[in-house]
Amino acid sequence: MIEKYLGEPEVEPRKEWGFSELQQRVRVIYEKHDLECGYGAATILAKTLGNAATLKQVIRKTPDDFNSIDRSLTNVFIWTSTFANVAKMDLQEILEGKFGSGCPHCKQMPCLLAKGEKCEKPQDWKPLPSKNPRTLTQWQNHLEAMYPNNFKGDLGEALKKTSGRITDEIGELIVSSYRDIEEEIKTVSFQEGTNPWESEIADALAWSFALANCLKKIRATYSIENSLKEKYKEGCSYCKSPECICPKAKTFIDEAKK
Repeated sequence: MIEKYLGEPEVEPRKEWGFSELQQRVRVIYEKHDLECGYGAATILAKTLGNAATLKQVIRKTPDDFNSIDRSLTNVFIWTSTFANVAKMDLQEILEGKFGSGCPHCKQMPCLLAKGEKCEKPQDWKPLPSKNPRTLTQWQNHLEAMYPNNFKGDLGEALKKTSGRITDEIGELIVSSYRDIEEEIKTVSFQEGTNPWESEIADALAWSFALANCLKKIRATYSIENSLKEKYKEGCSYCKSPECICPKAKTFIDEAKK
């Protein structure tokens, strides 16, 4: 649960990062900064959507600008993790629950679409053995094996499709939220499995990994885990401080609450 990444920050960065390590790094680097900025859950969701929209725009305008695409994709992971921390959600458990044992629709690995069949639960369905990925690289490979059809055909079009789906899923995440998300986070019992956002979070992350795998196909190698570790192992990727000291600015959402 959430407690496993709310302990003291590690002295040395771990060699491998799973979601627990990622959420811990985000907390250590940005929690104090975000609190001082007054960022609430609504603001964080808006920033997550904004970074997803930026990723989509970069791919459409400059599809060959790998550095900008990579930076925007890592930002999506960082802001998604920030929201998960605020909402006290465990991203590893969320991904395991939806994608750990195969496609959530047809219950197969790979998805039946890869075999030219309908993605629907077979009548003779039996649960697949569960061996959940732990590191981000393992999750990237796991989802690549589950949905190989995402990377057939024109990879440029695949990049556009996956970036669009990330934006759509985060939009659905926001739509699924109640009017006052700040109050909702205080009242929803996440431990009882009543979290209304888990499915949308899982889908947004799955499509984010799909985009990472498009980059992997285009460049012959790409690991979102390695990219995140490289950018955030020392601290904030912008101010380079172990605890972010970037300028603190209010957003229109925060100003509207005054």
